[in-house]
Amino acid sequence: MRKWIAVLIAMCVAAGCIACSAGRNSSASYSSDDYYYEPTAMSDEYYESAKTASGAASRNELVAEESETVPQESGRKLIRDASLTIESKNFDEIMPQFEQQIKAHGGYLESMNESGNSYRSSSYRSAYLVARIPSDNLDAFLSVADGLGNVTQKTLSTRDVTSTYVDIESRLKVLETEKESLQNIMASASTTEEMLATQSRLYDVIEEIEAYEAQKRTFDSLISYSTVSISVKEVVELTPAKEETRGEELARRFKSSIENLGEALVDFGIGFIVAAPWLLVIGAIGGIIAVAIILPIRASKKKRRQKKEAEQKNS
Repeated sequence: MRKWIAVLIAMCVAAGCIACSAGRNSSASYSSDDYYYEPTAMSDEYYESAKTASGAASRNELVAEESETVPQESGRKLIRDASLTIESKNFDEIMPQFEQQIKAHGGYLESMNESGNSYRSSSYRSAYLVARIPSDNLDAFLSVADGLGNVTQKTLSTRDVTSTYVDIESRLKVLETEKESLQNIMASASTTEEMLATQSRLYDVIEEIEAYEAQKRTFDSLISYSTVSISVKEVVELTPAKEETRGEELARRFKSSIENLGEALVDFGIGFIVAAPWLLVIGAIGGIIAVAIILPIRASKKKRRQKKEAEQKNS
């Protein structure tokens, strides 16, 4: 009976620590709820019963252990991401340069999507890259990327997930302590009922530990490697980096109109030459159809005219 009571005490024990940990962090603002896993809430009897259930340290010692996980200002957990939109006249040259610089800064290309490079395509080419760059090298990479083409848009975001990260570490400590307590109790269980009850709670604790560890690994990946989204567009003329005067804008637009007209005439000429064989075939078919229709009509008219002339002579 005492062992059965010890099982209940151990379950309440770990609950207290997690409840305390949740209370201490309830006022924090979490910016990464998508990665956060909330465990089952437990009571505050853990610290008082820990010694009896598993020989754990006192309440003050456990609180001290949790406080040691709070990082200093210099060790904050930051997730930094960036995005770039770049124009280039030399699409074939800039793409290999991006791949080289990603590798040179210790990163890797997570995904790439290139479009517009087909035989029948008349549009300019574009590409979308997602790269993972070590956070320490992000600024250096962005500095180099700015010089590869004409940057029309650039964003840089930083998310502070220190509170969430520290809370995960604290809860993992509590769950590991409870796991050890339950294993000790199950090893000394004298009845099947006690063993099954302890085993059921142990499985729940192990599941929560795995969820928190997966969450922590996700944070570690996002913190150590920044995500950089790069959109590359092929253009004929680069967007001016400085503000234009009315005269400069008028001259640029007039020049662009002339170039567009020239390209349209060239495209029309090429299209006409390409379509010439089809036009000849269509013309021949049309001629045959016209002859097949016109000749019977003319013959009918001639016959009616001859008949009319014959009637006039007879009259």
